[in-house]
Amino acid sequence: MSTNASMVMNAAHNDADNFGASINLKNISETEARKLMSAEHKALGYRPPPGSLAAEAQAAASKHPQTVSHVPEEQLAQAAIEDAARIKSQRVIDGIDFSAIGEAQARKLMSEEHKALGHRPPPGSLAAQAQAAAAKHPQGAAATQPLLHDLQRAALEDAAVIEGAAANGIDLNYIGEAEARKLMSEEHKALGYRPPQGSLAAAAQAAAAKHPSASAGIDAATIAKAALEDAKKIEIIRQAEAIFAEPSLNINTITTEEARQLQSEEQKTLGYRPPSDSLAAQVQSALNVRSHEVVTKEEAASIQSDEQKRLGHRPEAGTIAATSQSLADKNENDGRNRTFSEAGL
Repeated sequence: MSTNASMVMNAAHNDADNFGASINLKNISETEARKLMSAEHKALGYRPPPGSLAAEAQAAASKHPQTVSHVPEEQLAQAAIEDAARIKSQRVIDGIDFSAIGEAQARKLMSEEHKALGHRPPPGSLAAQAQAAAAKHPQGAAATQPLLHDLQRAALEDAAVIEGAAANGIDLNYIGEAEARKLMSEEHKALGYRPPQGSLAAAAQAAAAKHPSASAGIDAATIAKAALEDAKKIEIIRQAEAIFAEPSLNINTITTEEARQLQSEEQKTLGYRPPSDSLAAQVQSALNVRSHEVVTKEEAASIQSDEQKRLGHRPEAGTIAATSQSLADKNENDGRNRTFSEAGL
């Protein structure tokens, strides 16, 4: 058992909510999968990508093409709409949905960011990206248009990124692809993960796409310094968000039994096997890797530290922390290479 035990059920339900209405893909027919694909295509405005409910349904139906199921068309339509909403939400940058924004809102965003910067936002800015997106659907989607205060907030936040770039010697008006790649590489290195939307590196790549052969004449030292400064800001924001965030599952300490409960509950809630980008699938992938690892003193100490921080006291006997510590001691004493899987962890 780990400190994840009390959170497994809620985590399964919350993650299942990300995948739309309940459709049992185990028994879905090819006809229903086609209808689902058509409905989600219509809801998105483009073909549903891999990982979408429609794509998962087609893959499942191909395994049992002769199946005759009876999912009501209303349920298929609702599932398609909900999953399309999930996918669209992942295309939102700084709270602005580029797949739905109209020209009027894009103009307002341009105006607000122009005001915040004191000059016209450069290529790659949030305002410039919004204008390009709005040109594809001038009227936008009325139901999902951002409110004025959302536009103002997004404009101010993006202006701060651009001004930070200028203060660090990065001119997004002239940056080229080579410089943007170097900046992305340096910021990736500083963060330890790919810089997110809203980062200086992401803004630079978007700007460079407008003038790939250009060059702002930025030297390597300036790029490295700017990347480091922006990475520091991103980490400060992430740490602040983490303080106020609700506790979440720790994939590094979850046990095999807890993973089984998560898989079962999420599958029950969805009505089909959780897809590859679900929490249950991520947990199982992490367990598969961990199961072959030899339990070392260092690994056991890391688990002990994670669990103790969450509990506020030393983990009791029988928990994953205590069991890992015991296995590590035995491995050190007799030279064997006991793994996590041998202990059912």
